[in-house]
This record gives sequence, C-alpha cells and structure tokens, in this order.
Amino acid sequence: MRVYGYARVSTQEQAEEFDALNQQIARLKAAGATEVLIDIESGRNDGRKQYNELLKLAQHNQVDEIIITRVDRLGRSVIAIHKAIDIFVKHNVNLRILDAPVDPNSPFGWFSINQMSGLAEFESRLLSQRIKHGNNYFRQQLKYCVPPFGYSKDENQRLTPNYQIHEKSGKTYFELAKIIIDLTLSMRSLKDVCNYIYQEYEVVFSVAGLRDWVKNPALQGHTAYFVKKKPGVNREPIINFNTHPALITADTVAAIQNKLLANKKYRSSATSTRGEYPLAGLIKCVHCGGSMYRNFSRHKTKVEYIRCVNYNKPGKYHCDNAKCPRLREIIAQTIAALCDNAPNLIGYLQSQSTTMEIINTKEIENLTNELSVLRGLRSSNPDIIEAIAKIEVTISTLSTPTRIVDKDAFENAKRKIAIASQATFWESLDDSELRSALAEFVEKVEVDSSGAIAPKFKLPLTLSSMRP
Repeated sequence: MRVYGYARVSTQEQAEEFDALNQQIARLKAAGATEVLIDIESGRNDGRKQYNELLKLAQHNQVDEIIITRVDRLGRSVIAIHKAIDIFVKHNVNLRILDAPVDPNSPFGWFSINQMSGLAEFESRLLSQRIKHGNNYFRQQLKYCVPPFGYSKDENQRLTPNYQIHEKSGKTYFELAKIIIDLTLSMRSLKDVCNYIYQEYEVVFSVAGLRDWVKNPALQGHTAYFVKKKPGVNREPIINFNTHPALITADTVAAIQNKLLANKKYRSSATSTRGEYPLAGLIKCVHCGGSMYRNFSRHKTKVEYIRCVNYNKPGKYHCDNAKCPRLREIIAQTIAALCDNAPNLIGYLQSQSTTMEIINTKEIENLTNELSVLRGLRSSNPDIIEAIAKIEVTISTLSTPTRIVDKDAFENAKRKIAIASQATFWESLDDSELRSALAEFVEKVEVDSSGAIAPKFKLPLTLSSMRP
C-alpha cells in the first residue's frame, strides 16, 4: 500500500527554531507514511511544489492513502482544500487527518472538513489583517526595514547617517557613500565605478544594485514606501519628505540619470540583435553556472564570440572563466553532437513514450467503496480488520499498471530526430530557423575554461519548422 504524508509550515523559522516541521514528519511516519512530502510556504500559495506533486501522484493513481496532521496543512483557502479533496475522492485516495479523523466520502465528513476549511481561511485572513495594521503603524512611525549603503537605523528604527568607520578606508560609511556618488558622476560607466570601489575600498556593488541605490529616495533625505512597482500590484508610492539628513540632491540625481540615459543611447542600436541568435540563453559556464553572452570582436570582420557574464564582476561574484570561444564553432559542435547522438535520443525517446494504464478500474472502484465503509466503522473486531487488510491487498494487486506505447507520438518524434541527424538539414536553415530548431533539441550547452563544450539534449515536442 502506497502511503504518503504531507507536512507544511509557513516559514523557515517555524521549521528550524520551533521544530514544528520535524514534529509533523515524526507523527506522519509513526502513522504509517512511507514517504513525506514537505513544503515551507504559506498555505495561501497554491503553487507549492510538493503540494502539487502530491496532487499529481493522486491523479496518476500512484498513491493509496495520504496522511496529514490537520486539514489546514493542505492550504488556507476553502477552494484550494476542496479542490484537493475532490481529487482524492475522484481517484479513490483515502485521506487521513490525524487531529480530526473524518471520512471525506461521507456527508458528515464532508460537513466537518468544510467547517475546518472555513476556519483555516478565517485564521489566515485574520492574520493578514493584523499584519496589514502592523505595517501601517510601521510606516506611520517612519521606520525603515533595510537601510541603504551610507545609512543605519537609530533606536526608533528610523534612518540616520552611518558614522561607523569603514576599516579599509578609515572613512565613515556616510563619507564613503558621498565618494561613490562623486565617482558615479565622474567615471565613464557604472561598471567602472563598481570595479574601482571594489579594488580601492572592497565595497561590493553590482551594476544593477548601484543603479537602484542612486535612485533610492532615502539618499535624498526622504522615507519612501512602495517605490518599486510589483507585477499586478497597482499601489501609489508613499513619500515622507525631509525625514533625515540627505546624501544627494535632486539635481545630482537628475544629472546621474541623464548620464545613464546618454550611455544607454550611445551603446544601444535600433537594429540590435542581442539575444536573437542560435543557442541564445542556452550556453552556460561550467564553473559558475552563469549564462554566457554574445559579443563581437573589434576587427572589421566582427567575429561573434561567447563570454561568461560573471567574468567582469568583482569580488565573490567573479568567475575565472576567461575563455572566449567563437559562437559559430559552438553551434557547429552542438549540431555535430546532435547528429552523432540521434540513435541514443531515439532509444531514450522509446523509454519515455510509454504510458501506464490501470486496468480493472470498475472492480477497483467497488472494492474501494467497500473499504471506505469498513474503515468508517472504526471497529477493533479482528474479522473486520482482517477483511480490510485483504481488500487492500486485492486493490494493490489490481492496481498494477500496464505499460502502453503511444506509437503515433513515438513515430512522429522519431521522424523529427531522424531529420535532425542529417547535416544537410541544418545547413538549409537561416539564423532565425536555426535558433528555433536548436531550442527544440538542446536543453543547454556547457562551456569550460578550455573552450570544450558539453551539450545536453532534450526530446523534441513540436518542431513546425522541420520538413522531411
């Protein structure tokens, strides 16, 4: 009998400091769970990875029983909880709730779960309201969460200049922040500023981080909230002016913005094809795992080469992979490897193109109903316990899946791989078609510091550009 447990806590703090997660796991295993799926996320998030894996197991008839400690471990939404329970009932999965043993198949059990689900959502909404009131009070007191570089927080959690001494330079952090502002105005680019302050002061800024720091209203002496827009959230910023000593004036910010805009216009092109090349986004550095981007040589031939995106980054973000292999050589080697590995891909495809189908579903359904009735009795009678065990064994035997090959899908994908194994096919494609076709077969191409490449292939799904 395949028995899964599901445990969930909302935060890492609950998991580590309060040991709530380990308590759930121990109870689930003691109750008979052979495997426990775990999420550390809010119950209001329906995108939890292991939660959705649990639903997928139930939908594919790969689990007989699911054990949870409380119904709110499944979620904090009435709709989400009922959706999960409907899946369990539809696929004959027994749900066991340790703190509230109810049968979801019975009217009383359905009513009880409905009440518990409503209570779980009520608690979640109540907590959300309390947090909202707390955040509003936090903002009314002009408090700040994480102070930007150059500032610290006073005893009231408000921003104040950071007059602590920076060990490397002997200056205060507030003075050092002013120096960075001056460098941003005087040096050619933000990248040059980042490299300079790392080498001179061992202060680490990424280009994007430095750009955001300069734009932060806190540097102008304002305490602001909701300045950064979030996708799907339309909320006006709250700005409290002149709440602490300023590091930078509005005119200086405007001058920096104009300089950044001029740099952007200088470096950009209306006909730029950045990212629109074969294997774009698929070439990775072996050493740091970062992406590798395309650049052009300064020679009049404008040869395309690939470089690790982290090579020029300072400090702990730096990658030592200085190799700049040519893009066209990487593409050629990838295509050659694909042609050579076509037989292996077909063999792997054959193993993946099989599906599992459960037979005797009607008989299993009848036995499952009988099992549910017997379990609902909660009897300690040895004969009833023995009957439950026998029915469980019978269901397990009948539930053994049969392997079925999807011949049409297999033959179609096999034909595409056969076409892709011909070098003449790839030679007939332009860059746009080549990018689309390679994206169907290539998962990633790893490049090391010697320039050696290691492509990793995937199975074709749809390849409309291919013609026999």
